[in-house]
Amino acid sequence: MALTTPQNFADHLEIQHVLNLYASAIDKHQWPKLEQVFTEDAVADFTGIGIFEGRQAISDVIESFLTKCAVTQHLLGNYNIEVEGDKATATCYLSAMHAGMGDYENEIFTVWGEYSDRLERTAEGWRIVHRTLTTLHGSGDIGLND
Repeated sequence: MALTTPQNFADHLEIQHVLNLYASAIDKHQWPKLEQVFTEDAVADFTGIGIFEGRQAISDVIESFLTKCAVTQHLLGNYNIEVEGDKATATCYLSAMHAGMGDYENEIFTVWGEYSDRLERTAEGWRIVHRTLTTLHGSGDIGLND
């Protein structure tokens, strides 16, 4: 859909902001900012890891994984956003690097994937109600399964 109206353009920018906020919040370990990303009853399907119901469960699983890393960087791109009234869908590519700690301090775990999201406009702004992470490729070992 073309960005033909000021509202449609604004919606696209706000949704892209929500997607970017997710990446920066998790990399900076700012878990409370996920309240600005997900609805309270959101569902996340992290393929190969599990399905997590509720914003707190989503935040908890991300925190448990990323606090085992020295540093992470999640880069997003190739956004495709479709808005219909107060509902939207979005996809974007993901490239994520995770640096190991301790015995794995010289190792990097890299993931390439795609996020597919359903969002809704709430009183607080756009929020993700359902997220699916499809991993296309992963390589490296930083001891997360030890």
